[in-house]
Amino acid sequence: MTMPVERTRCVIQTGDFLRELSKSQQIPEPFRIEAARLLRHYPEPRLLLHAAWLDEVIHSTEPGDPRRELAISGYPELFSSSLDE
Repeated sequence: MTMPVERTRCVIQTGDFLRELSKSQQIPEPFRIEAARLLRHYPEPRLLLHAAWLDEVIHSTEPGDPRRELAISGYPELFSSSLDE
C-alpha cells in the first residue's frame, strides 16, 4: 500500500523529471514539447505540500473543530472527478 508521504514525494519527483525532460537537448524535441505541455497544468510542489498539510489537519481533527473548518474553507480545488472540459 502506498503511503501518503510516498505518493507526495513521487508526484513532486515526477514534476522535477518532466522539467528536466522539457529542457534537455539530449531528448528528442517531440518529447520535450510534450513534457512542457504536461507541466503547464502540473501543480507546483508548494501547492501540493499545502494541500497535504490541509489534508492532515482535516483528518486529524473532529467535525466542528475551528482548525478543521478553516482548513476545509482554504482547501484548493486541485483535481476534478471528470476529464471533460
